[in-house]
Amino acid sequence: MALLISGVIFSALALAMLVYVLTAAPVDRIPLERRQWGKKEERPVLSLTSDYLVSMVDRVLRGSSWAPFRERELDLAGLSMTPGALVVTVGSIGVAALVVGFVLTGNVFVAILAGALVPVVAKLVLKVKIDQRRKAFAKQLDETIQMIASSLRAGHSFIRALDAVATEADSPTAEEFARVINENRIGRDLIVALEQTADRMASDDFRWVAEAVAVHRDAGGNLNEVLDRVGQTMRERNQIRQEVDTLAAEGKFSGIVLMALPAVVAGAFSLVNPGYMDPMFTSSLGKMLLAASVVLYIIGGVWMRAIVNVKF
Repeated sequence: MALLISGVIFSALALAMLVYVLTAAPVDRIPLERRQWGKKEERPVLSLTSDYLVSMVDRVLRGSSWAPFRERELDLAGLSMTPGALVVTVGSIGVAALVVGFVLTGNVFVAILAGALVPVVAKLVLKVKIDQRRKAFAKQLDETIQMIASSLRAGHSFIRALDAVATEADSPTAEEFARVINENRIGRDLIVALEQTADRMASDDFRWVAEAVAVHRDAGGNLNEVLDRVGQTMRERNQIRQEVDTLAAEGKFSGIVLMALPAVVAGAFSLVNPGYMDPMFTSSLGKMLLAASVVLYIIGGVWMRAIVNVKF
């Protein structure tokens, strides 16, 4: 049982390493103008091998209709890496978790479970980062609308107002507005670029802004007053949304407790009575029951999430 607990701990460390790779800030690189030209950069063999493997995986993914991680997902999550790089990273950590789990426990089932958890955790981390980025965009939207309206009142054009937001706003608003500006500069229609930003950020409120700009372009009028009214409506919606989230917080906390309870109880039994849980991992019936429990556990988690996830 001690080996089993050690395997779980090392698998958790491997998953923590994966989370760090996905969430850590990118490393600053030497600017192009400061590099020494004519001097050949010496790179270790491991780095060259890794780059070759990443490029090969990227080529395979580009020619395939299915990929475990899409470039759009990484872009929405704000990760500056290619799908091939993430696949190689996740695969390496998954193999390490599988080997460590088998060496420490000697149980093939536990080792496979530890290795299989790595890509699942990677997908969950990506989804969490995308949701966090979209929530941050929605939270900054009220201030963004006020900034655009203020720029229009100061006499700037709408494009110049968007450029000011791209320069002065926080992430991810600045990044999304910079994308809109760049797409407009290469010929894409401004309204289409704004609507695509609303789709990327899953923001109905920002879609109102795009529609208001489209109506203003076709019919004319005072755009800054329209944006002020849109901002006021958004503030009222956000207030109601906060009240709904407050009322649903108790149900969400209950769901977290119920999801954590089986693991906590199993860990407590293992500590109080070592060997009590061994039949679940050694006997055929125990493995079948454990697999069925995992399936029901996932179904229950999805069900509880659907109950407490109030859409507004």
